[in-house]
Amino acid sequence: MGDGLQEIVDALSVRLGRPVLVDDVDLRPLAYSSQFGELDSVRTASILGRTAPDAARDALFAHGIRTAVEPVRIPAHPAIGMEARACIPILRGQRRLGFLWLIEDRRLDDDELRLARAAAAEAATVLESEADSQLDRRRHEEKLLTGLLAGDPTAAAALDADNYLPLRPLFVCVGVGGPDDAVDRLRTRAPAKHALCGEIDGRVVWISGARLSHPLSQVGEGDAVEQVERIPRSYRRALAALRVAADQSARWDDLRADRLLTSLPTTALDDMPAGVQSLLDGSHEQLVLTLETYLDHAGDVKRTAAELWLHRTSLYYRLRRIEEVAGVDLSRGEDRLLCHVALRLAQRA
Repeated sequence: MGDGLQEIVDALSVRLGRPVLVDDVDLRPLAYSSQFGELDSVRTASILGRTAPDAARDALFAHGIRTAVEPVRIPAHPAIGMEARACIPILRGQRRLGFLWLIEDRRLDDDELRLARAAAAEAATVLESEADSQLDRRRHEEKLLTGLLAGDPTAAAALDADNYLPLRPLFVCVGVGGPDDAVDRLRTRAPAKHALCGEIDGRVVWISGARLSHPLSQVGEGDAVEQVERIPRSYRRALAALRVAADQSARWDDLRADRLLTSLPTTALDDMPAGVQSLLDGSHEQLVLTLETYLDHAGDVKRTAAELWLHRTSLYYRLRRIEEVAGVDLSRGEDRLLCHVALRLAQRA
C-alpha cells in the first residue's frame, strides 16, 4: 500500500509544484511529498507526531471535512501556525477513506483541483483494502480489550500471540468528559499494538505500556501492573479513582481513605442514621462546612476557628448545633468517623 500511495503523492506534487499530504480518516499521515517553501507548522507537527495536533483537528473538523464529498477550502489559522489549505476527501462510493491535502500558498485553479481529485480517486483504490484491514484490526482490539477487562484467559493468550502491549508496566485508565472522537485521538497517540482503546459502558478505556496524553476532563488510573492477569483488578481500581476525580485525573496509588470509600455501595448514604441524613439534606450548609473543617483538622478547635474566621465561642455553638441535628457526640471517635464518612459520600452523591 505504502509504495503505491507514495507514488501518487509524489506525482501530484511534481505536477502541481506544491506539497501534498494524504491522511487517514483519523488525520494520521499516510504519505507525504517533499516540502516546497516555508514549512507549515501543523503539517510538520503532524508528520513528526504521526497525528494532527488537537487544535488543528478541531479547526479542520469544524470546517465539515468529515462529511464533505467535494473539496473544502480551509482558510489560514495563524494562531495555531496553520496555512490555508485545500482538502480533497478520498471516497469510495459512500465510504470515507482519508483526505488529500494541498497547501494553498496560492489558490488552486480548476485544472489543479481536477488533477487533485483524480489523484484522490487513485488513492481511494489503494486505501480501500487497507481500510478493511484497519477495521478488522480495530474490531479485534475492541474484543481483546473487553476480554482482558473481564478476565478472559483467551483474550490474554491472544494478546501475547499477536505481540500486543510489549511494554511493562501496563497502565489501565478510564475517562469521561471528552470530545466525541476521544477514542480515535487516543489510538493515534501510541504506535500500533502498543495500546488498546475503546468505549465500555459509556466511558473511554485504554490500556498501554506508557501513560498517554488524553483529551478527557476526568480520568481514573488504576495501579500499574506487570502481568496481564492483573488488568481486571487495575480496571476496578481505575473506576474507583474515576469516582474520586473531579475535573482532573486521579490515580489509585495516590488515594488514601478513598480506596475504601469508593468500594461502598451507592446506597451507603441512605443507610446513615436519620439525624446525619437530616444534617446533609441541604438546609444546613453552614453547619456542614463547620463539621467538615473540624473533622479535617482532627478536632483541633484552634485551627478550625482560624480557618473559618470564627471566635471559639461561635465555633462551640455550631458544634453543639451539629450534635443536636445529627444526633451524634463529637467527643466520641466512632461518631466522628460516622460523620466523616457521611460527608465524603455526600460529596460524590
